[in-house]
Amino acid sequence: MDELRPTPTEQYAACANCGRHVSSSYVRVFGDNSGTLHRCSTCATVSDVMDGRGSGVDGR
Repeated sequence: MDELRPTPTEQYAACANCGRHVSSSYVRVFGDNSGTLHRCSTCATVSDVMDGRGSGVDGR
């Protein structure tokens, strides 16, 4: 899978679980309200991240 390259002004962040570098936009969309990404697509399935696991929601 190809990764999108950030624009020159975009900052990097990291997954709190595995430490993978992700874009600040990814954290803004899938992380919690304090700017923490609890799980990314490397340490959780994409559907789990989209269901809220990136923001720390563990149950359905």
